[in-house]
Amino acid sequence: MNKIKLISLIKICAFTVFLGRAYQLYFFGGPYRAFLWDESLLTPIVEGVFNYKWFDYATSSIVNSWIDGFTRFNSIVFFLAAIFSLFWNQIKWIKIKLFVMGLGLILLFILGICMVKDKNYDILQLFEMSIQLTAPFLLWKNINVNPNNKNLIRGLKIAIALTFIPHGMLAMGFPYRPGHFIDMTIMILGTNETQASQFLFVVGFLDVLCAVLAFVPKVSKYALWYMIIWGFATAFARLASGFNINFVSQTLHGSSYLTIYRLAHGILPLIVLLLENKRTITTPKIRIA
Repeated sequence: MNKIKLISLIKICAFTVFLGRAYQLYFFGGPYRAFLWDESLLTPIVEGVFNYKWFDYATSSIVNSWIDGFTRFNSIVFFLAAIFSLFWNQIKWIKIKLFVMGLGLILLFILGICMVKDKNYDILQLFEMSIQLTAPFLLWKNINVNPNNKNLIRGLKIAIALTFIPHGMLAMGFPYRPGHFIDMTIMILGTNETQASQFLFVVGFLDVLCAVLAFVPKVSKYALWYMIIWGFATAFARLASGFNINFVSQTLHGSSYLTIYRLAHGILPLIVLLLENKRTITTPKIRIA
């Protein structure tokens, strides 16, 4: 696997993240109202700074249109960032693509903050986006993808761990187990609720364990293989759990974006595995005479 192919994987990874999020926001909206309609949080600003009564603000059709417009603006930026990611080397407008990618990263982070707010300040929601933020960041900063760059590999592993550990904790039920985890497991595997909970605990434990083992040289490749397979599996689970043969187009429309932006959860561990394999191959062994 040469450097060009590794960079292509990074571009594809960033492309899927931005494309999936663009589709989500354009057709289904985002969690921005969880922040912008929080009375306890924004009343001092709305009434104190803008001298606007909260009731008038919260019921204003103009404000509602502005929020819709901001959501649509985000989707457009994400779509442009997706195109720029895929054709990163071909596009010669350096300042424009850096601006769009940088803006996309900022808006992606803001989306994560709003997701935290929407889930009652569950900070794990933001940590789970670590992988989704990493690939665009690599392009934006033009980081050299070198298998001998130990800091790069370590940084990528940290991003992966920050995604898999929170996901694993939630699957185990710490601090809670999301209901849709149970629902997806039952629908895909045909289990009952108790069996689904037991299954989720096991795979959640493996998520956390492999995230740690990825930093252990002799077993890291096995941990990465697990995260590659499980990363893709959990991405496609979103599509499989909601699939209905009688309503194919509706299923694809309603679930495909959930799979698309989660493909990064399998792609980034694959990139790290390829980097480590290339480093193993190219690094000469030192023999003691």
